[in-house]
Amino acid sequence: MDIVLTHNPSHEDLHEIRCGLLNYNRQFMDIKRITPLGFFINGEQDQKLAGLTGSIAGDWLRIDMLWVSEALRGQQVGSRLIQAAEEEARRQQCRYAQVDTASFQARPFYEKLGYHLGWTLDNYPHPGQQRFYLTKDL
Repeated sequence: MDIVLTHNPSHEDLHEIRCGLLNYNRQFMDIKRITPLGFFINGEQDQKLAGLTGSIAGDWLRIDMLWVSEALRGQQVGSRLIQAAEEEARRQQCRYAQVDTASFQARPFYEKLGYHLGWTLDNYPHPGQQRFYLTKDL
């Protein structure tokens, strides 16, 4: 049994591991309550100008990625995307939301929207930097 290293896992590779994990998790949780989410703002030629991706798992909204193009920054687009995700989560009976962000990213932005720091991972991804894990009651 050899370990195979790849620096470029395929979508199929990732899918197989995800399915294996979900099959294991079935004994502990209702995996039917795991729902991927995507909220997007598209330009005139259907290119992405902003978006939020995440999932709902049980009672939790998980925000994975939030990005707003330079052209739309400062126009409350990020806040609108977060609000849309939270509204959908509430509609699906979620009670909490979770996000993580790096020290060079958006901690004050999330705190302004009501997220609270749960814990900090120091020296990630590099010495002197941090990863912040924030939650919010919905």
